[in-house]
Amino acid sequence: MMDDKKKMIISDPLRAAMMARLCKKGNALLFAALMAAFYLISFRLCGAMEGAAVIAAAGTLGAAILAAFAWRTMDGEDTPVVVLLCLAALSMLAVGAHLAMLDIKPGRYTKVLEPLLGDMWNYELVTAAAWEDDGWSGVYLLIMALLSRMETFSWLYAVKLIDMLCQCVAAGAVLRLAMKRGANRYGALAAMFACVLAPTMLMNAGLWAQCDATFAMFTLWGLAMLLDDHPLAGCVLWGLALGTKLQSAFLFPLLIVLFMKNRVQLRHVLALAAAAFVCQIAIVLDGQGIVSMITRYAVQLENARWGLGLSDGMPNVYKLMLVASVREFSGMGLYLGVASALLVVCALLRTKRELTDDVLLLAALLLACGLPLILPQMNARSLYLAVMLGFACAGNARRMTVAGLIEFISVCAYMTAIFGHEVVPVMILALLAIAATVLVMLELFDLIFVKKDEEEPCA
Repeated sequence: MMDDKKKMIISDPLRAAMMARLCKKGNALLFAALMAAFYLISFRLCGAMEGAAVIAAAGTLGAAILAAFAWRTMDGEDTPVVVLLCLAALSMLAVGAHLAMLDIKPGRYTKVLEPLLGDMWNYELVTAAAWEDDGWSGVYLLIMALLSRMETFSWLYAVKLIDMLCQCVAAGAVLRLAMKRGANRYGALAAMFACVLAPTMLMNAGLWAQCDATFAMFTLWGLAMLLDDHPLAGCVLWGLALGTKLQSAFLFPLLIVLFMKNRVQLRHVLALAAAAFVCQIAIVLDGQGIVSMITRYAVQLENARWGLGLSDGMPNVYKLMLVASVREFSGMGLYLGVASALLVVCALLRTKRELTDDVLLLAALLLACGLPLILPQMNARSLYLAVMLGFACAGNARRMTVAGLIEFISVCAYMTAIFGHEVVPVMILALLAIAATVLVMLELFDLIFVKKDEEEPCA
């Protein structure tokens, strides 16, 4: 007599194929076939666009990155084909949403990026990568300098495709962090896909031509490596993040905690500084001097101080003040931010409970969403890192509420900055941002607070 499996294959071959579990070679062939099909579809849909083959290739690479993370998490050899197909379809949908926004030409591109790239094209690569105007930082300048060499492909498309690929890699870091805190596979996958399908992520590049995913990618993978006890790799990635954008330093107070817990050594911190130095090396090679390289971020802060004021669209505490001038509050906000970060460090070091990965991840979220509330010169994109960390931390009702609040606040800030449309009054957004930070703080205190009956008796 035939067994049940053979009967199903004969009577219902489609269902049997969908429920089949493939070997490693079978999974590889299925993966290759799906990506080839996605490339052909993308190429057909983008056929009228300049550089359609490159666009389709970049989109296929992004879909492959997401699908590879998802399949590996699900352990492909023990997963039905239908589940693998659904994960691959989600990956393609996420990438397709980004590709659909390639033709949108934001005002920032027309007014800032296109003239910058045109000016860079007139100079050699080193000089372009050390551009002095507006105090741009190393990795961003290097990317822009390389893009300025392109003559047969749209600069606009290139900026958006780079952001899309960085977002896909950053989403893999979010998945890794969610697994580190103890999330199940489905929760971790939901966090990963949220990072590429959330409105904030789509709007950042598609409607604004920003590339914040670059610094977020380095920062999140650096945090993942540090939590995974790979301090050298983690610190090098954080050095690259620092050489990309100063906002990556929001998480740097955790280095003090990891150093005191003997999970990071001095040589690892020096590797961080060296990586940040290498990112800015073009400034020295161009002859501007090491002082110019070290003070590049100081130039940015000074420009923001007088050009943007206390807040550039970020719903923080300054939006609650009827009268708040840069002269009185700028320095105070900086000192208060440093003091608040050190208080988080003290709380983590004084706890008698174990500093688990979940605790450290929540502390990172508290720093990422709390510091922009009190630091001056924050802009509408200052919660970008907090949004991704919020997805990584979302494991219960309170945490999911926090993730939703941060995303909502960020989207409203984007709407105001991009379109000039105030969806919600900024004072209400500021109160919501404070409420989200308080919820994260309460969640963290629940994990590190030691009740009296749990304390060890005195000797």
